[in-house]
Amino acid sequence: RRVHGELTLERATSMSGKEITSDTVRDMLRQGKDPKDLLISHCDPECKHWKDKLQRCEAFLKSLSSSDPEKSCMYPMRDYVTCVEACVQPKIFKHLRGNESGLFS
Repeated sequence: RRVHGELTLERATSMSGKEITSDTVRDMLRQGKDPKDLLISHCDPECKHWKDKLQRCEAFLKSLSSSDPEKSCMYPMRDYVTCVEACVQPKIFKHLRGNESGLFS
């Protein structure tokens, strides 16, 4: 299920096959564990366009490796990371202490 272009956590499954719910994130935070890696694997498919663009850039750079050392994939990397972070952060932030009212989520 998608809401406003974001993946929801109602009954999502991570790449490892483990079911991820909003309760999973809340429980991990209560246990002092960081749910970010789990959520990154959950959000990665949503950012496929940006990841593909980054991989194309990296493949292109390999072919140019000796001709222009100044070239980089900084902008495609930034776009991919921004996409993943935009998916992950709200799912974590809404469970942090001080945000019980949902004011900031």
